[in-house]
Amino acid sequence: MHDQWIPVEKIQFLIQSETFILFWVLLPLAFLFYKIFLTRISDKRHANLRDRFKKTLIHLAMTTVLAAIHWFVFKNAYQTNNEYTLVKFSSYLSLFALIFGVISLVKLAQIYVYLYLFFMNMSVGVPRLLANMFTLAFSLIIISWLAADVFGFQLAAVLATSAVFSLVMGLALQDTLGNLFSGVALQIDRPFKIGDWVEIHCASEKWNGQVQEISWRATTLMGFADELILIPNKLIAQSQLINFSHLQKPARLNQMFRFKLDASIPLARKALLEGLANIPEIVSEPPPRTLITEVTDSWICLKVFYSLKDYGTRYRTGDQVINQIMDHIRKYNLSLANPVINLINSDSED
Repeated sequence: MHDQWIPVEKIQFLIQSETFILFWVLLPLAFLFYKIFLTRISDKRHANLRDRFKKTLIHLAMTTVLAAIHWFVFKNAYQTNNEYTLVKFSSYLSLFALIFGVISLVKLAQIYVYLYLFFMNMSVGVPRLLANMFTLAFSLIIISWLAADVFGFQLAAVLATSAVFSLVMGLALQDTLGNLFSGVALQIDRPFKIGDWVEIHCASEKWNGQVQEISWRATTLMGFADELILIPNKLIAQSQLINFSHLQKPARLNQMFRFKLDASIPLARKALLEGLANIPEIVSEPPPRTLITEVTDSWICLKVFYSLKDYGTRYRTGDQVINQIMDHIRKYNLSLANPVINLINSDSED
């Protein structure tokens, strides 16, 4: 009596009241876990989870209402004179209830994945790629099972007979798949994580910034001028990468000063090191140090090396370093060397 392409009996088995009771138990449990164990996560993560809870709640309410209406209409269809119309209407209701139910299931699984990732990495960034890969794999499993078990649609047979279509799609999605697999490779190799400051060199191009997100297509950096930089994962995998946020060793910077030849080297070293004092972003371990890097007929070149807590403050800290060192150079009556230009008179007599 209902449309032949809608297997109502099989769908009805999946939209029983027990299914929705399970959903309505799992969602509050996830919210309770969030409220108890994830109070110290960042504001961005709070906003992320609240948005996911809200959308999951909406979809779950919709599928529950649709399933309830379906069962009400279906049970009353045979008690009216317009039996065919009501049964057909209830068939469509069951299909939409199943669709929204699958969406609710995927979103609920996503919430649990994010809860686990945030709980295990309370202060470390979590790449969205991991959650996206789980969502894709879980969705494909659910859709494949529904297509085969509920609708009798054998995906394996279709894929086996569509070699040409697969080849065309593979060529069309070559760059997309390259970025996807490169993103997965970056997650396995983990040359950087969210929050790290990195420098990426590719041919004549260079990008500096803090890693903000790693998606299936690209990695997002926040530059020093607060600009967003999107770099395809495939390009990053082929580039030279420098990580300035290595856990074992903070970023090491240097500043060069050229003193006159008659300057006292011990006094110059003292001025450089005292100039680094009382700058909170400079760490004491490893300690700052000075080295003579060049001696010419005109100057002695000294470099002062220091390490930062946060590489993102390199320009602000560098400004403080130069200002304070210059104050100490004046304090000890030291003089910086002036550039010397030798002029050769080409008209001079032999």
